[in-house]
Amino acid sequence: MLRLCSIALVLLALTAACDDSSRADNAAVDAVFAEWDQPASPGCAIGVAQSSEVIYARGYGYANLDYDIAVTPQSVFDIASLNKQLVAASLNLLELEGKLTLDDDIREWLPELPEFAAPISLRHMLYHTSGLRDYLNLFPLAGRNHYYPISHPQILAMMSRQRALIFAPGDQYLYSNTGYMLLAQVVERASGNSFGDFAESRFFEPLGMQGSLMYDNYEEIIPRRATGYDRYADGRVLQVHNYNFDVPGDGQQYSTVLDMLRWDNYLHGDAKPPFHASMMTPGVLNNGERLERGMGLFLGDYRGLSRVYHTGSSWGSRALLMRFPEADWSVAIACNDGNADTLRLGEQVADHYLAEWFTSAPNAELQRDEQSVTEEAAGPAEVTAAQLTEYVGMYFSAELDAIYRFVVEDAELLVRIEQEPAVRVVPRSNDSFEMSFDDAAYWDPPNASMWFQRDADGAIAGFSLSSWTERGILFEKLK
Repeated sequence: MLRLCSIALVLLALTAACDDSSRADNAAVDAVFAEWDQPASPGCAIGVAQSSEVIYARGYGYANLDYDIAVTPQSVFDIASLNKQLVAASLNLLELEGKLTLDDDIREWLPELPEFAAPISLRHMLYHTSGLRDYLNLFPLAGRNHYYPISHPQILAMMSRQRALIFAPGDQYLYSNTGYMLLAQVVERASGNSFGDFAESRFFEPLGMQGSLMYDNYEEIIPRRATGYDRYADGRVLQVHNYNFDVPGDGQQYSTVLDMLRWDNYLHGDAKPPFHASMMTPGVLNNGERLERGMGLFLGDYRGLSRVYHTGSSWGSRALLMRFPEADWSVAIACNDGNADTLRLGEQVADHYLAEWFTSAPNAELQRDEQSVTEEAAGPAEVTAAQLTEYVGMYFSAELDAIYRFVVEDAELLVRIEQEPAVRVVPRSNDSFEMSFDDAAYWDPPNASMWFQRDADGAIAGFSLSSWTERGILFEKLK
């Protein structure tokens, strides 16, 4: 087991100033969060560290609006994709212990996955260059929105049915939640422990991250948990917390801002773990292009100063952990407001604390170009009700393990995906259609396009479905 150095000193420093309200410049930071520092508002927590010492930590707004529970630095938030750092660290740790290598073919650990033309390595998945389709898109297309319970075996089964990649491994970068969900299962098979137990014993407990856990049991009580909310244009604030989503890998880590700073200091502080350099090494595509991406980390600069960061986004939850290594300065932000732009909030806090370090002006607010010309979406094609009847029937996709049922009602083509309510299918051209389907994980209904194929006799034989990055999912018409 990797020894975690200087833990006692780290914990002392990170708890010494957990609610410091004596600094004269705190008002400038508080002003950044004024939108949440009011009654009946979801909230945010912030922690700022300088040279391994917490120099400011505070909560704004409410962790739970049912019971008027205020946010504090000890509030526990869903920090979503910040969890990817833990997955990457776990894989690197297992490599150091000789239990795997990052260049292993994923099928060495998950042989259930199909064999594609080129092998996918663990390294491809860590850098988001695997080309795997995203399970977060595939499940809604299969008639299971994101509030349905899901499990690691179900995700693995879904990916085992896929017969195509978005691109060849290593050819492109495309952020992939699937990759990290599967990597969490590699951690389990290589270590013999659940990912949650592995993270607890190797990171959370040794580092004193007592407010952190992997959310792998929705029945578990989480003290001081902040409930997720969304704000709407009409002023409503509604709970959108997805308690059913308890499968850690691409996210589903709960933590406090103080624990986030503990992790940041462990990974980037003076006593760095031996895998720090590996995680900070930028990825490289097959063509030699270098990515501004480490393992579970974004690399780059802000206002002329190098930074390392990642954001998190989940149901009614937003998070940020950002470090400026040259200044030895970090900020952790967690909000239970799905509208919060934590990256911009973190940059504004950095603008205040690190003004003398920056060599360029703050980022200007993005301005909408009112003169820009946008392409008008093509209108519906003219298709008669009689022509629409050609498409009526049931179609099955082995990749999604789902049936689509098409009917004509009131001169319109409708499709019902499994047990979901029927939605309208709009014709765009000959044998080409488009639909929008509801999913609570998205602000706007996702779109999908369908291209029907005919057999030698001209009869409809099936169709190809594409949505987001997931292209060419095949359906066969059932007899």
